[in-house]
Amino acid sequence: MSVVGNWKLTMETPFGVQTPSLAIKNDAGAHSGTLTGSAGTTPLEGLKVDGMTLSFSAKVPTPMGSFSIAFTATANGNELKGEYESMMGKTPFSGVREA
Repeated sequence: MSVVGNWKLTMETPFGVQTPSLAIKNDAGAHSGTLTGSAGTTPLEGLKVDGMTLSFSAKVPTPMGSFSIAFTATANGNELKGEYESMMGKTPFSGVREA
């Protein structure tokens, strides 16, 4: 297993529980991806994959404007656990692999 694939995230935010989709691709050894939520799709920036661990940032649109949010996570089978950091501090999140 790897972190490549589609994930449904569950995130507690100041705007309530959000469930964006995270897509991670590997094209000839180069990883890329997108984060898709209710406000649209944004590309992942600075994506680093090290085995089952990944980190990236994304400019996430919110009702107060777009903000860069940093994510770190580790995959264990079909589960993803990590934290995201915004101007509100660090908050844990989880995810499950989508079929």
